[in-house]
Amino acid sequence: MPPRAFLSPEEMFPAGRIKLRTWRLRLASGLRVRIVETGDEAAAPVLFVPGWGCSTYIFRETLTAVAFAGFRVIAAELKGHGLSDKPTVSDEYTTDAMCRHLSEIVDALDAGPVHLVGHSMGAAIAAHTAAIAPEKIISLVLVSPVGFAGVPGMSVLRTVTPNASLAMIRRVTTHGMIRRLLGFVYGRRRRANDRDVEEFRAPVQFPAFVGAMRHLLHRFEWRSAFPRLSIPWMTILGSEDFLSPVADAHLYRGPGSAMPVTVIKGAGHVIFDEAPEVVNPALTRFFTERR
Repeated sequence: MPPRAFLSPEEMFPAGRIKLRTWRLRLASGLRVRIVETGDEAAAPVLFVPGWGCSTYIFRETLTAVAFAGFRVIAAELKGHGLSDKPTVSDEYTTDAMCRHLSEIVDALDAGPVHLVGHSMGAAIAAHTAAIAPEKIISLVLVSPVGFAGVPGMSVLRTVTPNASLAMIRRVTTHGMIRRLLGFVYGRRRRANDRDVEEFRAPVQFPAFVGAMRHLLHRFEWRSAFPRLSIPWMTILGSEDFLSPVADAHLYRGPGSAMPVTVIKGAGHVIFDEAPEVVNPALTRFFTERR
């Protein structure tokens, strides 16, 4: 049986969604990142950053909801991801390099300080960037953060040679394996459907994407101290997320446990998709209080 065809770039999210605009943002470094945008361009900006291996598809249930609340909503696919440029040099994928990259995106948008939302690895990048450049960030939301308490099995994965990990990534990015992997990271509130599988699988058609994921496995710091932040932030966790467990909630509360942590019962790691009816009001309320 022949392998399933990939979604073409034209078929990938947000194809067919007339309220969403897509364009490519050129950074000072020369790299181009794909932007998905909606809402009033004169409104306060909210920037969404996806995690390891993910495109802006992860935010599909949230972007228009936040825009409807009166914000300019921007989702950026980080280098190596989605339809953004994919450098092949491993030094491009260290934690410091990814933070500089996110800071570059904020600068290139030229929209002033932003409300920043990071998911999974994107949450760690967002938090470190906010610590380094607080003048660029109004407030911060960390959703299912990964990069502070480590990742189950990561110590073993990092003992594998880069060439071997490249082969491993290729083996686990078949249609059937991606469906199984999504089954592990979703909680009880929702299961992945065929379109989810196709969207998560689509970037695998680009060889440089697989290489970028390998570089992140080996060069990104998956266990780092939570940074000292001078801006307001909140954290959203799923009760069934083994990648960002509720047991780690204390890491994100800040001095005196002053910063809120919301736990969504029954949700796993893909919270935007699993519980938009909880996530979207929480985001809009948090940002509205800090306009």
